[in-house]
Amino acid sequence: MSIKNLFRDAKQFKIFALLTLSTLFCFALIGVRLEALGISLSDVESTQDLLSLKNTSTFLFLIWNLFLAWIPYWIGLALEPASKKFNSKFISVLLVLSWLFFFPNAPYILTDLLHLRVRHPIPHWYDLMLIASFAWTGLLLGYLSLYEVQLFVKKRMGNRVSWVFSICAIFLCGLGIYLGRYLRWNTWDILRNPFQIIVDAFQSMSNPALQTGEGIIWVSSIFLLLGYLTLVTLMSNSNKE
Repeated sequence: MSIKNLFRDAKQFKIFALLTLSTLFCFALIGVRLEALGISLSDVESTQDLLSLKNTSTFLFLIWNLFLAWIPYWIGLALEPASKKFNSKFISVLLVLSWLFFFPNAPYILTDLLHLRVRHPIPHWYDLMLIASFAWTGLLLGYLSLYEVQLFVKKRMGNRVSWVFSICAIFLCGLGIYLGRYLRWNTWDILRNPFQIIVDAFQSMSNPALQTGEGIIWVSSIFLLLGYLTLVTLMSNSNKE
């Protein structure tokens, strides 16, 4: 499957190009920050050298987080072409489940704003714009991937089912963000230790207090849902013009 076949029209390609530019802008901000800290990636000679920078104030972890945010977007783009090429319900279901598996990684970058604090010699405003740029790009990747998956489901199961699917996916995303940020589960742990994740998920929703899991999940999910409804409305109006 060629990259050209992933895009159904020029508008979808333009959106992809803008997301790519936004990603490159994020990388440029990291590069300038490393330069200000006197860190040169040309001095990195091994994976161990790169890992040694993980716990410093380089914010290199944002690059990995943004890479993970691109995965559900690519899966969303590939759904329709893959379905036509293989004509297999099994592959379609597998791709949708894979998308759901990675989907929380996209809006998860919003929680990286928790890392924002004064770090000399970097100006505070610069770090704010850097993390916000990564978070914005990740959020858009998540929303647009959900939009593609919803169109895919709508075409096969109708509008109502597609909206039920999307709303459920958003609330599962809110749960995934909580499990990742506050309980420190990784995406890959779903395969390695699914039972404990399920236990933690139910326990986190057993207390309705704002500072506990249920409060965080509900607030983040409703925030994501309102944002997605806004995006869908804007795209629908744009298609009518």
